[in-house]
Amino acid sequence: MKLLQKIAIYYLLALVLVGWGIGIGKYGVFPYSVLKEIKAFVAGDDLAQQTSITQKLANDLGLVPERFMRSYPPLAVANTRELAIPGTKSRRDPALVYTDPEQAGGYRAVFGAFDFEETLWGGILLDPQGEVVHTWRLSTDHLPGNKAPSRLKKLYGMYLFPDGSVIFSQQEEGGGLVKVDACSQVVWNLEGEFHHTVSPDEYGYFWTYHDHKGDFDHKLARVSVASGEIVSQIDMRDVRMKNPFVHIFNLQRNINTQDISHGNDIEPLGTRMAAQFPRFEAGDLLLSYRTQNLVFVVDPDTLKVKWWIVGASDRQHDADWEADGRITVFSNNEVAARKYSDIIAIDPETREFHAIVDGEKFGFYSDINGRQQRTPFATRLITSTTQGWVFEVDDNDKIVFSFVNNYDSEKQQSLDLSEAYRLPENYFDKEFWKTCTTN
Repeated sequence: MKLLQKIAIYYLLALVLVGWGIGIGKYGVFPYSVLKEIKAFVAGDDLAQQTSITQKLANDLGLVPERFMRSYPPLAVANTRELAIPGTKSRRDPALVYTDPEQAGGYRAVFGAFDFEETLWGGILLDPQGEVVHTWRLSTDHLPGNKAPSRLKKLYGMYLFPDGSVIFSQQEEGGGLVKVDACSQVVWNLEGEFHHTVSPDEYGYFWTYHDHKGDFDHKLARVSVASGEIVSQIDMRDVRMKNPFVHIFNLQRNINTQDISHGNDIEPLGTRMAAQFPRFEAGDLLLSYRTQNLVFVVDPDTLKVKWWIVGASDRQHDADWEADGRITVFSNNEVAARKYSDIIAIDPETREFHAIVDGEKFGFYSDINGRQQRTPFATRLITSTTQGWVFEVDDNDKIVFSFVNNYDSEKQQSLDLSEAYRLPENYFDKEFWKTCTTN
């Protein structure tokens, strides 16, 4: 072959390779998806932000749940005792729990990664003395749209009902919402993408996000608790169009091209609490947009944006209506200067806000996720997701309950937690834990 022919072949081959490279980057042609997955695996994600490649491999092969391994602060284990969790794999150490004798009323339920024999995810019910009386096993592996085994998914977005049933999602990888009864048997499945929240109203329905969490204009779905049927939806594009002079939805539109909104909570205002919020009406929806540090209220009927505040919290989760007329949020403080999370209270009338739980006092920090509940016992229960720690404080900042989802005592490592509740003794319809066979 002549030299000129060789040069021409090499030139054409180079053109093909350059064109292919442009196609991969611009149009996503093969092997774009493969390279993207490799990059994500090496870089990490919400499941494993600080996890090495070796640890990811150990998790993905089912050896150790490294993607959900967390570190907890020294204060978390003060005065705790070991607590065995029935049905978990022998590779984990006992959990650690402390209950103040003066705060032993009612039940506490904790949900997260417990490493059960059947599935990584589930929940436990603690009696007033802090003993495990019931467990739930939660999985979306059976759904046709499921994309990953439980060790590669996250339980986030759920609710525990008075009959002991649980509705939950496992974000985008889970393939839909699932309702199980008190004995962890499937009641119904709702396929599709749902994320972050299952927030009941007082009429037998609940609100959730029905889209991808990275979408700019979210879709809010109202779903029947009994049947899993979607009865209505709100498209946030319609909300934007109805409020042309309210410019709160495009705060980062020109900065980021993905994950501009990241809605993570929808809380309906109940009739009993509505009197404490004269600016609003029963049924109004309190929403949290994490990326924009935005908390706002929408009328679901008129789609009017009634109120908003930006910057009272950083990357917040779990916005709640409070009985004293304030709105509270779990401020993750993911990009803030101080690396402690806080619980922030906001007065919607004056727009004043301040920390009612200062994370620095407790070494409390969860840069993603996180939940908080004002309990019927005049305390606040906090789920520090990325510490694998649930703790409860009274109004004097005294820790009255601590639960560490301890996995390895020697390394001071715990497993991820999703949600926790403190419930009065009359919350449940019946003592289902005495009849279920999953315990």
